[in-house]
Amino acid sequence: MEDIAQLFSFIFGLFLLFGLLIVPLILTCFNIFNLIIKAPVREDLVDKLAFLLGPAFMWLLWQMWSAPEWDVPLWTNMEPFFHTPLANSHLPTLLALSLWAWLSFWLLRFSKKPLPPLPTALCVSGIEAGIILTVLFAVQLSPHLSEGVFMPPDVAYMLLFPANYLFCSARLLRRVIATQTERFRAAPPQGKPFLALCQQLLSNSLGWMAAGVMLALPLLALLLCVLVLFGQAPDAAIRAFTETSDWAFSQMTSPPPVEYHGHYLCTVAAGGHPRVVKPLRKGLRYDWPIIVNRQLCVANAFEQLIMERTPRLHRTVRQFYDRHGYPLSQKLTTPLRADITYLLMKPLEWFFLLCLYTFDEKPENRIATQYTGK
Repeated sequence: MEDIAQLFSFIFGLFLLFGLLIVPLILTCFNIFNLIIKAPVREDLVDKLAFLLGPAFMWLLWQMWSAPEWDVPLWTNMEPFFHTPLANSHLPTLLALSLWAWLSFWLLRFSKKPLPPLPTALCVSGIEAGIILTVLFAVQLSPHLSEGVFMPPDVAYMLLFPANYLFCSARLLRRVIATQTERFRAAPPQGKPFLALCQQLLSNSLGWMAAGVMLALPLLALLLCVLVLFGQAPDAAIRAFTETSDWAFSQMTSPPPVEYHGHYLCTVAAGGHPRVVKPLRKGLRYDWPIIVNRQLCVANAFEQLIMERTPRLHRTVRQFYDRHGYPLSQKLTTPLRADITYLLMKPLEWFFLLCLYTFDEKPENRIATQYTGK
């Protein structure tokens, strides 16, 4: 059974290595090559894979980061080493803009029939918005390109799909605008003066780019109005970059890093993914600031209870905990390990709660006052 488990782990590791590290690099190399040469290689397949796998790859890497907001203190020598580069509260606006850019590329690139002039210009405007957003995102991550948040250098890996978007968009715009320009040049301006002016404007590449910008403004205004109705700020796209710490456009100053000492449940509360270990607040342990979650408070309340009721049992439990807890805390060096420890401790947490509700008159008061100095 051990041999089968090791083989499965090896195969799964190879799959992750190939899927997360090798495939994005291969697609990026193909897109760079296709941008340079006149006869692109497997262009349709490469573009479809890049635009289908790219967003999924970015989402997976973002979930692996689980970087906290700027106002959460980081722990020394614990992952993640940086705060989030995009403020989570403003992400819906950026996601809406990204979806607009993605749909514009897909319609313009994979439409079975050539699009009429107006839909083409609308798609060009969406692609231009995506290019601007991509450049801003790249500049935001630039201070730490050679470093890693989860795996080195995953900051650079986070830019692989944005880079592919730029390569594919440049190639697509060059081809589509050239085709449309030739079409308008072949037909002399006619009709009303305004239509003749539009036709003359669209008879050159700069005219198409300008048309895209002009159409982007009302579409962007409409999109922002809809987002405001759903609770987003009008300047959410800007604040998503500025209400951060550690990055290029960051304007917030994070609290200094916090050290943890001894208690391995403190390590779990601080080192696990927030959506799993659910940190509640800051607390004090021996005058040192720590991050506190429900599990930690319940465990400490239980220890306090047995210390009051059965001091001899408490000494035995405390000796065992000191002997094994601290060495275990040294093993919890990644968020995944802290998450697993948190889940394994759940049955014991429920046992502690059962004891507290059985033998304490006000169990929730005791739990709430843990690590508060009261």
